[in-house]
Amino acid sequence: MTMNLWQKLRTSLGVLFITLFVMATPVYAAGGGALIMSLGLLLGSAMLISMVLTRFNQPILLAFVVAGAVGGLVAGNEAAMAIANGPLIAGFAEIGIVLLLFMAGMSVNLREITNRSKLVLYNGIGQLVVVMVVMLLLAGGIIDGIGTEGLFFVAICLSLSSTLVAQSALSYSGSEGSLHGQLAGGIMLLQDLVAVVAIVLLEGQMRDAGGITGMGMAFIKMLVLMAVLSSLSRYVLEKVFKFLSESPELMFVTALGYCMGVAAVCDTMGFSQEGGAFFAGVFLGIIPQKLEIEDKVNPLKTFGVILFFLTLGFRMVTLEPGAMGSAFGLAVVLAVIVLVIKPVAMLITGWATRLKGRPAFLLGGTINHCSEFSLIIALICRETGLFSDYVFALVTLTVLFSMFFAAISHLYLGTLYNMLRGSLRFIDKRSSNYELEGDFALENHVVVLSYNELAAEIAGHYAEKGEKVLMMDLDPEITEFFRKKEGSNIVPLYADMEDPDVWKQFAFEKAKVVVSCLVEGQEMELGIAAYLAEHAPDTPFIATTSSHDEALELYEAGVRYVIQTDFLASKSFRKVFEEEMGKSTKEAFLQKGKDHWDATRQIQEELGAIFKFV
Repeated sequence: MTMNLWQKLRTSLGVLFITLFVMATPVYAAGGGALIMSLGLLLGSAMLISMVLTRFNQPILLAFVVAGAVGGLVAGNEAAMAIANGPLIAGFAEIGIVLLLFMAGMSVNLREITNRSKLVLYNGIGQLVVVMVVMLLLAGGIIDGIGTEGLFFVAICLSLSSTLVAQSALSYSGSEGSLHGQLAGGIMLLQDLVAVVAIVLLEGQMRDAGGITGMGMAFIKMLVLMAVLSSLSRYVLEKVFKFLSESPELMFVTALGYCMGVAAVCDTMGFSQEGGAFFAGVFLGIIPQKLEIEDKVNPLKTFGVILFFLTLGFRMVTLEPGAMGSAFGLAVVLAVIVLVIKPVAMLITGWATRLKGRPAFLLGGTINHCSEFSLIIALICRETGLFSDYVFALVTLTVLFSMFFAAISHLYLGTLYNMLRGSLRFIDKRSSNYELEGDFALENHVVVLSYNELAAEIAGHYAEKGEKVLMMDLDPEITEFFRKKEGSNIVPLYADMEDPDVWKQFAFEKAKVVVSCLVEGQEMELGIAAYLAEHAPDTPFIATTSSHDEALELYEAGVRYVIQTDFLASKSFRKVFEEEMGKSTKEAFLQKGKDHWDATRQIQEELGAIFKFV
């Protein structure tokens, strides 16, 4: 324990030393001028603030906004305005936005929508519409002196959710692969597309005739741009980047030039350069060299985005006197409303789409904040005159407070669900009554939790013995597949596997064996282990993990056997390796690879549409 404390202290001191060194270097090398000194101090202070905020699970972008605001207050209004509006810093911030949208486009993965197409579209669009209507009515009632278009964009800013914060929450809980995690990924993609379209239409309204005409022209230009970039990517870019793949430097320069070139052409033709960068990324992301390009461009994008949020903090200081102060209290209230209304809206759409209470609640609780794209939209609205300084301050503060509050709430999402689980019964009653179809005896039965390749192997073992397997899963597409599949020994049940009432209703204590095939998270396994230890200590419970630490924790909780996937895979591969390395180089692994290919294709043919979930 003492050694761990010393290591933590040594690490903290090391980080602090490096931070102070970074902060002091620009001052020491004062020949770089005021710009370098200011930038160095800002980045250094942002590092210190980010160290504090990340300690409390806060998004790191908040640190840069706060650092910019603090720097602006220290420098004074005139100096802050000079720095924020200076050509170099403003240029870096503009590059950051373009690269942010370019990389957001490259990260677009349509599979995140198609994996759960109906649930993503219905819940994503439904929740966004419900929240936008509420925010539109709310903004109309509390904001004076703003036009209809301004109210519309206020509602958009408060309705969109942050992809960065949502991904952080899912990563923290280890639930990226869960149903609500997959739905959150698809919904975030949908909202990013909505944000980009909003930016395109907003700039189209600003550039062209204004109003509906300008937005209509922007929409037509967007469709033409997508068609051109799609053809360019398919017939030209793939060959170019394949040729450049052996030179990382050339690939970096070419990708950067392509991004900036498309943005510049779009700007010249009267189309949004941010929208051009996004769609350039979308269609570049379909070529095989996508990951290599992302690795090369991402650091520069990060630096540009940091500068954007720093200058955003400066701009907040340069607003009209009193704008920030008068908006502060209302922004806190609006952020709390966002925190509450988004999960409520998701419960409504979850009820309509027959989602269970748990995934609906966790999904709503994961996206209960505003988006980083909202800050970009708000800034453009201020520059176009749609937002006054007060409205800009109100929206910006609401976005930042919502991120702050949401990051805290994500730490206690599971606890909140347990507290409110009884109130969510109405959703469970609507979605399923937990009844099995056909004749299935709930005694000496086999229970498998969550369907994947491991579950398929277990079911296959019992199929050879002529026994049925009760398989629970929270994915309606998987349960529906096995419900319609003739000849399968899998009896599917769409049920919340973390609900103790389910364990009791389907007699886990009377089962021959209970096997959890969920790799991520341990809360359910620990709960089932405690339940069986109390009601049926002789019933074997098998859990799955990929972690050594989690394996030990599960054993200590009373799990009979832990399927540690990496451990078993390494042991299995060692046997394969020993067998194959005794062969000639021409034959080594050849037949093994062919057998694996054939087996995987057979699984694909058997599972059809749900193969992508295995």
